[in-house]
Amino acid sequence: MENPLSNTNFVFSDAINSPYIIELYAGDYVMIEETFEDVLREYDDFVQRIITTYHEGDTGGLKSAVHKLKPLFGFVGLTALQSQCLQFENTCQTLSPAQLADAFTPLEKNLLEAKSIIAKERTRLAAFNAASL
Repeated sequence: MENPLSNTNFVFSDAINSPYIIELYAGDYVMIEETFEDVLREYDDFVQRIITTYHEGDTGGLKSAVHKLKPLFGFVGLTALQSQCLQFENTCQTLSPAQLADAFTPLEKNLLEAKSIIAKERTRLAAFNAASL
C-alpha cells in the first residue's frame, strides 16, 4: 500500500494541520473536500447558537454549543481552534457570564474567520480534485 503522504501534491493553508488531516482521511482528497463541504453546510447554525447563548448569558448553553462545534474543527484539520474550544469549554465552568468576555472575544473572532478558511480550502480542494481526474 502506498503511503499517501509521499504522494501529496495538495498543500493545505498554514491554518490546517496537514499531517493530521491527510492521515485522518488516508490521503483521500475527495473525502476531505466532501467533509469540508459538509462542515460548511452546518457551520453558520453552530456559530450563531454560540453567539446567541453568549449574549443571553447562558453559560451552560454556551458550553454545550461550543462542545457541539468543537469536533468539526478536527474533521477539517483546524486542530488549534479545536483546542481553543476545549479551553473555552473549561473556562465556562469556572467564570460567570460577565467574566467570559476576555475569553469569548478571541474565540468569536477565530470562529468567524474559520468559515473563510474552510471555504477557501474546499474551493482549492475542488479544483485539485477536478484536475486529478
